[in-house]
Amino acid sequence: MPVLPPEPAAHRPHLQEALRLAREAREAGSAPVGAVLVNARGEVIARGRNRVGEAQTPEHVGAASVAHAEMDVFFAVGKVKDAGTLTLYTSLEPCLMCGGASALLGVGRIVWATDDPWGGSGRLIKWSDHPAMQETDVVPCPDPELEREGARLFAPEAKRAFPEEGWALWRQRYPAETEGVEEETNA
Repeated sequence: MPVLPPEPAAHRPHLQEALRLAREAREAGSAPVGAVLVNARGEVIARGRNRVGEAQTPEHVGAASVAHAEMDVFFAVGKVKDAGTLTLYTSLEPCLMCGGASALLGVGRIVWATDDPWGGSGRLIKWSDHPAMQETDVVPCPDPELEREGARLFAPEAKRAFPEEGWALWRQRYPAETEGVEEETNA
């Protein structure tokens, strides 16, 4: 069964759901990152969000540094079947751990709303150069409106969590979306 077509319109509803889950994570006290795993028919088979600031439950990984949205999705889905036909949608470019897990599971496509110029896997190794990612279709930021929305949502976390060098990369990549965050996080 083939993966979803790469047209941006096919990605939009799933990226919107990932962003909704990111807002839910922020409201729960975790970093604002959300993810959904979609089958070849376009059906969401698992939802996840960052749960680093939340308690572990039988249903969700939590209270650990590895409780990222993508890991929550993989934990929720359990045994991944037909991974090559699946698409992982995230609100933010996956980190090296989550990108690596996706590759090791053999996920067919990864699509994210917003680049992460500091913490994203692409900063450390080009996605296309990673040996495990050769069979994975990587689609960064297919929707400019949702990219800006995701950048505005994550910018306060980037300012809080990343060192000055990382925050500088965020300000360089997303100048309009990071404007005013200095004042918000210092208030």
